[in-house]
Amino acid sequence: MEFLRALPVLPVHDLDAETAFYERLTFHVQHRDDDFVALERDRALFGLRRVDADVTVPPPGLSWQFEVDDVPGVLAAALAAGVVVHEEPQRQPSGDWTLRLQTPAGYELVVEGPASSPARPDLRALALTLPEVVELQEEGWLEYRRVGGPWIARISATGVEVRTGGVTAVDLARSTSDHLEELLRAAWRRTLRHHRTWGPCAPSDGCDCAWS
Repeated sequence: MEFLRALPVLPVHDLDAETAFYERLTFHVQHRDDDFVALERDRALFGLRRVDADVTVPPPGLSWQFEVDDVPGVLAAALAAGVVVHEEPQRQPSGDWTLRLQTPAGYELVVEGPASSPARPDLRALALTLPEVVELQEEGWLEYRRVGGPWIARISATGVEVRTGGVTAVDLARSTSDHLEELLRAAWRRTLRHHRTWGPCAPSDGCDCAWS
């Protein structure tokens, strides 16, 4: 037995208005009858069901959220379509961004994901292609370390840094994959050369690569 995906169905009073809202966000109607609409976009599929006026909409305590690959893209589509923006994009401690929209039925729709599309260089994917590099969480930073050595790159809610002799700040929205890969490989080779020569270091050694 396999559970394939969740297919939520949201109660609404005005089925036409709520359907039009999602169509403005580029969803399309997969199926429709008198009191039900199924909406689909990429891998997201859900339903809207018309309910009587005495039914509370939205239901108390309901959280309604989509994961996307481009939060600014959703914001641009929402603004162009006249969708009510409940809260502008906010950066979260995880590094992702959240955008809050308001639907005609009163649902707060949270859209969560990165600040740009997958065309933006993926620091994690690049770092983990390097031999013996692991991912660790350290005091607010998501760090990429060579095993037995210091971190070579790290990302937090406010910045990205690569260890290349000094600290190189990287703007992922502007950097290309090739440039980022070059920086990461240079940082990895530097720690490899150092530890082949001097062996593993510790913060007490005074070594400029012994960061933790």
